[in-house]
Amino acid sequence: MKNFNHLLNKQELLIGCKKRNLSQCQWRPTGNIRATAGDNVCVSLVCEECLARTSVFLSELSYKNHEKILLKEIARV
Repeated sequence: MKNFNHLLNKQELLIGCKKRNLSQCQWRPTGNIRATAGDNVCVSLVCEECLARTSVFLSELSYKNHEKILLKEIARV
């Protein structure tokens, strides 16, 4: 299982996990990937522990760099 925390900005990483004290959420992608205006892609993420949800917007190039691993992780779930 991969850690996708590197996709989030610093502010979102500061939010602590509700189930693990003094620890960051461990984010994984869900099945919601959608195209947005301006050649961006929105990827929905969920915390493995507390089930918190967030979305991250990636440029087309950034998404292409991560596409295989994102789709592989979504298929695993």
